[in-house]
Amino acid sequence: MVRLATFNCENLFSRPKVLNLEDQAQTEALLQKIGHLRGLLERESYDGHEDEIIGLYRELRPYVALNVRASRVGREVLTTEELQASGSGDWEGFLDFVRDRFSDAQIENTGRVIREVRPDIQALVEVESRSTLTRFDRDVLNDRFRDCVLVDGNDPRGIDVALACRRDHPVTSVRTNIFEREGSRPVFSRDCLEVAVDLGGGRELAVLVNHFKAKDRNAESSDAKRLRQAQRVADILDRRYDLATDYVAVVGDLNDEPASSPLQPLLAKAGLVDVLDVVGRPVEDRWTYFYEARQQRNTIDYILVSEALRDRIAAAGIERRGIAGLSRITAGAETEFPTVTSFRDAASDHAAVWVDLEF
Repeated sequence: MVRLATFNCENLFSRPKVLNLEDQAQTEALLQKIGHLRGLLERESYDGHEDEIIGLYRELRPYVALNVRASRVGREVLTTEELQASGSGDWEGFLDFVRDRFSDAQIENTGRVIREVRPDIQALVEVESRSTLTRFDRDVLNDRFRDCVLVDGNDPRGIDVALACRRDHPVTSVRTNIFEREGSRPVFSRDCLEVAVDLGGGRELAVLVNHFKAKDRNAESSDAKRLRQAQRVADILDRRYDLATDYVAVVGDLNDEPASSPLQPLLAKAGLVDVLDVVGRPVEDRWTYFYEARQQRNTIDYILVSEALRDRIAAAGIERRGIAGLSRITAGAETEFPTVTSFRDAASDHAAVWVDLEF
């Protein structure tokens, strides 16, 4: 038996400290000052602005750092006490954000979801880096996985897709699709990470890990982007696999509902089945994300498998206990982990989806 799971863990990455403040007005004010300091540092001459630059840097030092790549005045171009450079021509570099880790409680609850699911092959969405994933596996999951795969994708925030596999199911090959383009623009917001995994007995499973474009205020544009992504994943399946004979799984956060138009090129594709359809889970009980602002339960995380795997599906399910307020959302029908007390320590705002494949 092999258990495959997918989970948008949401918090397996850091983010700029200035964006983690509770007071949004404070964040906006600090960002304006950071922008002003950047402008000052780009000036050809700092003459007459020295005190302002030092003062701003002193105030903003908890949130930014000067990343110096080259300098004719030494590494200490700017400190909270002194400005060595006389202008931008004296050094090369940039003003960088200081980053914050998410809380230990959040990370531990993320680990708890994965430990409860007990996957052999785990797809993950919103991971900062491969080193972050390997540290998480070592420190929180007690070295559950042997192989951890992540390719730095197209999202400038550094939220990538990844795959982790246990020792019995090593990775045999990896292909990235970050260079798939439509015109001059990349198709995938992150990646369609394509990983071949050894199932033993001469069998391989190809796992395509995705994180499609999220819905935003420009619905027409974001829908069109998801449509292009769904079409391109379907094209990749056509180019490289025979869904009648090859073991293939398309997994991840597709950021839209099963009946949505943008996902139809993928969800309605011949030879590809949703594992929750196969096990007969009621449609109303497939939600994996709760949209608080509209009090909506959304089904946006998926495991789709090739027709060749249909008869191998032994069981499938959803793990929601890492979501904050689960007992409120479900009127007591389900209850979150006792360690999940609010959105601040929730494992994620997504549920994990899993499937057991019997060989």
